[in-house]
Amino acid sequence: MNKDKRSAIAPAAAMIAVSLAWIVGISLAGLEGAPGFFGPGPLIADANLILEIFLVAGLTYGFVLARRGNIEAYRVNQTTWVILNAGLIALVMAGSLHEVRFSSPAELADWRVGVTWLHAAVGTLTAVSGVWIVLQMNDVLPRSLHVAGWKNLMRAALAGYWLTALLGFATYHYWYIG
Repeated sequence: MNKDKRSAIAPAAAMIAVSLAWIVGISLAGLEGAPGFFGPGPLIADANLILEIFLVAGLTYGFVLARRGNIEAYRVNQTTWVILNAGLIALVMAGSLHEVRFSSPAELADWRVGVTWLHAAVGTLTAVSGVWIVLQMNDVLPRSLHVAGWKNLMRAALAGYWLTALLGFATYHYWYIG
């Protein structure tokens, strides 16, 4: 690995570690339900919201890197954000869905339930697409599993991350503000 790659990967790994340590620290201290810093939501939701804002901004910056032809920087950037997103899904979002169970499809008409599950569905598809792209970009996937039109998949995934983020804001609103 050359020096430029190491100098890009080290801060990326540190950012992921610090971000996820913050989330784990909140949980280990039993502060998930403590008042958040935005006001109405709990601390864990506010922390997740901040990290998701950085995540979407970082993924969007990756799009700029790719458009400028800096593919190696794009690869490191996107890999970083996709790993962070997977960590946030595992540590925050997946566990919070137990609070939003529904026994019939009619219950999805409740905005809180419907928007939350739409956010989860779009987010899941987007996260799977992001992981697939990162695995392909880093030559982890066998060639037989590579997506031929993967530039279109990358664009769709970026749009999916934005849509997921907007649905995340709506979810936050319906649960803690509205």
